[in-house]
Amino acid sequence: MPLRAAGALLTLACTIGLAAAEDRPSGTTRTVARHADWSVIVAETDRGKLCYAAAAPQMRRPQGVARGPAFLFVTTRPSDQVRDEFSVEFGFEASGGSALEVGDETFALQGDPAGAWIKDLADETRLVAAMRANALVQIRSMSVLGEEIIDTYALAGFAEALARARRECADPNSTS
Repeated sequence: MPLRAAGALLTLACTIGLAAAEDRPSGTTRTVARHADWSVIVAETDRGKLCYAAAAPQMRRPQGVARGPAFLFVTTRPSDQVRDEFSVEFGFEASGGSALEVGDETFALQGDPAGAWIKDLADETRLVAAMRANALVQIRSMSVLGEEIIDTYALAGFAEALARARRECADPNSTS
């Protein structure tokens, strides 16, 4: 694995571990698989297991803008009965009004200056299906400095990573 990719995965694991105080790892956070551009990460927290299909952007525009790492996540949290929850960490301070484009569909995002999630939760299933069926996702945001930021994520390996994340967080007592 290239050094840059290894560094990004380490940053990703740390970002996941620090995402929310109530979800701080009480055990391990580990990358359990890699499928093309996507990683599967499992974290043991005080509230239970969290499983993520996660990727870093393949292209960031404009080039040369100083910003931190960015990541796109699809999360499963069995303790909260959450499956396939979309979120994005921008790696810069956004001013709002972000959108996700995948195929011929556009989804409005909402969040805080650091990240976002899908605005209309009723669209989340449709979004994940579109991600499984397309090659790229673009996140368009406006920085607090007034620059349009476009991050492009490749979807190669997404379907496999999502399936693995679901399996990692599956309830062993479930019949579904």
